[in-house]
Amino acid sequence: SISSLREIIQRKKSNGPKPRMDILAFGDPFFGPWEAGDNGKDIFQDYYTSNAFNFFRLKYSGFEIDKISSLFKKRKRKIFRREEASKEQLINHSLDDYKIIHFATHSIIDEKIPARSSIVLSLDEDLTQDGFLQMREIYNLKLNSDLVTLSSCQTGLGEFIKGEGIEGINRAFFYAGTSSVLMSLWAVNDQASYQLMERFYLHLRSSESIMSALRKAKLELIDSDALSHPYYWAAFIVSGKADEVIFPHPIKKWLFFGISFLFVAGIILAAMKDRRKKLKISF
Repeated sequence: SISSLREIIQRKKSNGPKPRMDILAFGDPFFGPWEAGDNGKDIFQDYYTSNAFNFFRLKYSGFEIDKISSLFKKRKRKIFRREEASKEQLINHSLDDYKIIHFATHSIIDEKIPARSSIVLSLDEDLTQDGFLQMREIYNLKLNSDLVTLSSCQTGLGEFIKGEGIEGINRAFFYAGTSSVLMSLWAVNDQASYQLMERFYLHLRSSESIMSALRKAKLELIDSDALSHPYYWAAFIVSGKADEVIFPHPIKKWLFFGISFLFVAGIILAAMKDRRKKLKISF
């Protein structure tokens, strides 16, 4: 959207080194007693105006991050599951050292108080241990990522502000320093999300751009029998620098450097020849 692109232009760009790590992922968080069936509405209603408090365990989110992590070298990834998939782990990390930050969990979109919209990380019965990464907190994160993936429900929604557009969680991540956000527009089937994300990251690692990787993943679901309906794949969209190639092909990268080197060398040689001619003329 125009609002998101404006946020990219206005955000402060990091002057530091490029991220060394490929991916930081949080998935299958532990929701304490609430993942067993208690939806927690009575407890959390004092904090949120939303009525959607179904903190059941997302079985396939664990499969999702396991499959995704297998595509990256061990020394280039950091994966957190269950109790470890906590807000504390997120905040204590050097987030600006990761190219991709991935969340596979529940989200809460509070349309009346957008700043309270949250990504839900690990919870327990001690409510002082806050597992809600709220939008107002996301604004204060320090990112330098190429992509934030929000594999959760309705993360592209929020309050419409005249002249600005949708004030959603994605906007907060742009402000924090990411270049693009992969998000959903409606409640997404857990298993379908897993299938889509597995394909998306496979294409992303194969030197596709973010948009191209998502497009190919969607086409593969369309060609499948069980997940061909748009409900299963159409919710996910990319906002921001969708044409970015996060993992360029090594040959193409060296070819680019080689051509650049030859170009610069050609300019230097031409300048040296020109100088020699001028010296001959002067004598």
